[in-house]
Amino acid sequence: MTFEELLDEIIRKMPKYILLGDREKVEIKKTLYVYITLGKMKCTDERIYWENEKSAKEVINQTKEDCKDLDILARKKKLTCISISYLYKEILNRLGIECSIVNLDEHSFHVKNVIRLNSGRGLLVDLQQDLSNIQSKRKLEYFKTLGTENFLPERVLAYYLMQIGYIFDERDYRNEKIERVKNRVKNLPVKEAIAAIVGSSEIFNGIQNMEVPEAYIYYKDVIDYILGNDREKDVYRFPCYILDGKKNPRYNTFCIFQDSGNYRTLIPYLYSKKHGRMLKCDLQTLESLQEDGLFFGSSKLSKGGIKIRKYIKDARVSREFREENGFER
Repeated sequence: MTFEELLDEIIRKMPKYILLGDREKVEIKKTLYVYITLGKMKCTDERIYWENEKSAKEVINQTKEDCKDLDILARKKKLTCISISYLYKEILNRLGIECSIVNLDEHSFHVKNVIRLNSGRGLLVDLQQDLSNIQSKRKLEYFKTLGTENFLPERVLAYYLMQIGYIFDERDYRNEKIERVKNRVKNLPVKEAIAAIVGSSEIFNGIQNMEVPEAYIYYKDVIDYILGNDREKDVYRFPCYILDGKKNPRYNTFCIFQDSGNYRTLIPYLYSKKHGRMLKCDLQTLESLQEDGLFFGSSKLSKGGIKIRKYIKDARVSREFREENGFER
């Protein structure tokens, strides 16, 4: 798909309700519609966050080159904050809405968009940070008003999101389902709570097409919120990768587990993009995946990766001992 084809499709599918209201309301709804549309289409290039500094710089340099050709940005699924902000800006500019790119932290490469409405008021938005929210139909966290005047309170934002078809009503956010799961598991031990969370259709239904980076953020957010700071301190989550033909890491899943302190009672879960959810896995299966080239953690120093490799080794030593001696250890 070229940039012009993407723009034509956005305009063609734009709901008629977007054009109702005064100029500022129409502009806000247009910016929201493009925000949601791109948020459903694109995902984060995980190499920017899960690799080393050298690799991250290479991705950034490639991103800057990509931004010279809008057709590349329209065609690519995996983008960085720079490329998705640039694509968003160009689409809004073509729709007659003033939009620019800003970097608010001189120590970081991360960029956002500032939207200037015809009224003079502004919006500060971060589409890359909201991708996981959009793809799981949660409340937006990074579409905010600029300055001290909050002219877009949550109820008004929800109303606009209803008009563009993102939600049916305020109860349609996935946040409501997550809250119900939280209430059900609040008194369960952590291990049982995690099993209930990842096994709940309220958590995994509807995210079957989510890419690994957004799924990782989604499950991290959900588990952190449901368990709270006190109960999630022994819970580890980390990306897993394989090496491609050029020996570059390609992240294709992630692992979550509570550190029980004993390989016998450990229950790890791996994300399956095919099934669109976390699946229970045993240590022997993880060992086989490891032998096939799966690396645990974004580096050898990953705490979760170190622990899971130790438990895999403990389980293997115990299994070999039992096999050699013909009895349970």
